[in-house]
Amino acid sequence: MELYQIDHFIAVSRHKHFTKAALEQRISQPALSRSIKKLEEELGVPLFIRKTKSIRLTKYGEQFLIKAKQARLALDEGVQQIRESVNPNAGEISVSFLHTLGSRLMPQLIAEFKKKYPNVAFRLYQAANEHLQHMVETGEADICLSSPPLPNEHLEWTVLDTEQLYLVLPADHPLADRKEVAIRSIAHEDFVCFKPGYGLRYVFDQMCRGLSISPKLAFEGEEVSTILGLVSAGLGVAILPKTAEHVHSPVAFCRVSDYRSERTIGLAVLKDHYLSPAARNFKEFVIEYYRRNERSDQP
Repeated sequence: MELYQIDHFIAVSRHKHFTKAALEQRISQPALSRSIKKLEEELGVPLFIRKTKSIRLTKYGEQFLIKAKQARLALDEGVQQIRESVNPNAGEISVSFLHTLGSRLMPQLIAEFKKKYPNVAFRLYQAANEHLQHMVETGEADICLSSPPLPNEHLEWTVLDTEQLYLVLPADHPLADRKEVAIRSIAHEDFVCFKPGYGLRYVFDQMCRGLSISPKLAFEGEEVSTILGLVSAGLGVAILPKTAEHVHSPVAFCRVSDYRSERTIGLAVLKDHYLSPAARNFKEFVIEYYRRNERSDQP
């Protein structure tokens, strides 16, 4: 069964006349008749009752017409969606990104991008680092903004930035007024960190291995705001970047003196995979945004 046969059948059903349907389909009347006859043979039932001056659908034709119209409509909608998705000024971009980028950076990126491409829609996902990258692998997300950019043979990474991480202490901690603190000096204290699978947990575990320490993990969370709340309540200390959430938390941020405490933020897309024009534009926009900010930070 071919698509043109479906179109021919719908046209004849609409006009109830082979000659008129043939004119609409821009083929000869005999060719249209052969197309319908072949379709009937494939289905094994007559679709039309043919009389000298008129034709009408059989009960099988009426049943098939409903599905034929539905199929043609679905196909037309699919074609339209594809055309919109490859339009750089329209379509939808799906982005998976870190929780710590959600409060300020991602809204800013999207707002700036939509000034140039107002008709582009976004589908956004937040989760643990491993899941964010898996979404790109499976095609559920076009782009991933995550940290650290873990080695993956299926992903193509672009490093965007290196961000300072700080030791976060309760405001009334004895070391809260220090600009720098050695992690080894407080390794005996309770720590609050992210659950396994999150990027900051990966960085924290790397730091512990590098310093040969095994601090007690009092709490494991999924949100920066929760971890900040636990630290501010005096329930432990943490390793975090400075984010918008910390402004309202009674905590102190100290540089780490005995370890290079930082994280690398990267952008990932699926390697050797089609990326829509809108998604490609957003990828290039994000990369240029970070480069522009990096230059503006330089003296």
